[in-house]
Amino acid sequence: MSDFDSPEFSSPSRFAVLKSYLSAGKIKAILTKSSANRGIERYRRAGITASSSFIAKALNILISFLSVPLTVHYLGAERYGVWLTISSLLTWMSMTDFGLAGNALVNVLAEASGKEDKVGAQQYTSSAFWALSGVSAISGIVSVAFFRYVPWRAVFRVSEATSTHELQMACALTLLFFVLAFPLSIQFSIYSAYQDGFLANVWSIAGNALSLAALVVVSRTHGGLAQLVLALSGTRCLVSIANVFFLFRRYHWITPVPSAVRWQCVKRLFSLGSKYLVTQLASLGIYQSQPIIITQMLGPAKVVIFVVAYKIIALPMDLVFMATQPFVSAFGEAKARHDWQWIQGAYRNAVKASLVVGLPLMVVIGLTAKPVIRIWAGAVAVPRVSLIFWLSIYTFIGILLMAAGQMMVGLERVNPLAVSVTLCAIGVIGSAILLAPRWGLTGIAFGMAVSKLVTFWPIQVREVNHILREARATTVA
Repeated sequence: MSDFDSPEFSSPSRFAVLKSYLSAGKIKAILTKSSANRGIERYRRAGITASSSFIAKALNILISFLSVPLTVHYLGAERYGVWLTISSLLTWMSMTDFGLAGNALVNVLAEASGKEDKVGAQQYTSSAFWALSGVSAISGIVSVAFFRYVPWRAVFRVSEATSTHELQMACALTLLFFVLAFPLSIQFSIYSAYQDGFLANVWSIAGNALSLAALVVVSRTHGGLAQLVLALSGTRCLVSIANVFFLFRRYHWITPVPSAVRWQCVKRLFSLGSKYLVTQLASLGIYQSQPIIITQMLGPAKVVIFVVAYKIIALPMDLVFMATQPFVSAFGEAKARHDWQWIQGAYRNAVKASLVVGLPLMVVIGLTAKPVIRIWAGAVAVPRVSLIFWLSIYTFIGILLMAAGQMMVGLERVNPLAVSVTLCAIGVIGSAILLAPRWGLTGIAFGMAVSKLVTFWPIQVREVNHILREARATTVA
């Protein structure tokens, strides 16, 4: 470049450079370019999946936040309460897979991927898909047979202000999407098993974006309960169906055909999945029992204080979960290849990263929780310092042990995980019942922290140390 050349014309502008980095080709290269080093490739895929998970989670939060002002004003208190109940039911229904999908399918497919066993992968996928399709068909028949005999008005305790036809239509659509969800539930497991979880998140983002657009349209036209179910669940169902076609075109070797179904595959999935199911049910006791206990023992007004405080203070733990969850399939694939050295390093790196990111965020949130809650939810929801402190201790324990739980899931060490979670659930519920009358919300948070410490710490840490000793012995040998 000569002295007379202008910088604007002699080199690309900053905007042009930024545009080149954000181009479709560059983004595609980042998402698809793989590393020859398998260990580095596992980290790359985990990082992309975690990043996309944060975006999907943010969009979910946005939909939850916007749905309140969009619907509560024209639905009225009663119909809005029915809508919240139906939304909650849809959320819990989405978690039901009878142990045939979820982490069990992730484990077996990650193992098959590590062994490069495409035939076994197709057999497990076909077995899960067609078994869940059978469950879907049976559920559909039972729903149709007994739907008219269910007293829906009594179930939801609605007054004459809510139309029977509107309520029945909303419940019928809810059951329809529940039935269709069974075979569709294998999508995330397959993406996760092949360490392409970011693709699942991309489809989730698309479904959430379409749901948000439909929610806006329905709210503007003052649609009823049935239209709201269609807006939020119907659009996601359509995206899931489209995703299935994309999924089995991408992983064509696992296309579920009836001839590939194997009874031994169904048995292994159910045997492994039933243990995960126990863990999921126990987790409900740890994370979802407090509102019911608080309502019965302290009154519904106290629920708002606890739930709002928990959502904010436990946020670092939720973020750490999303960041470490992609390692589940990576641990499984590494185990199949006997890459124990990578498993050791990945576990230690995950623990360090969890603490480096989660601990400072937890401290900042703990110090600012009261003014933030006052602005967001009002003075009525502001918690005491003691409640913030013990919820922070509970969150810290969760952050510290998060990587241990993910590694145990990835390596199929389900028994100690199920035992620790079940004992923790018993401790959380029992301590809440005993301490709530004396110490109020602080007693409940104290019981949660202590229960997690005395159950998760000895059982899970002992199992992790055992795994690492095995890994060191294998590496030396």
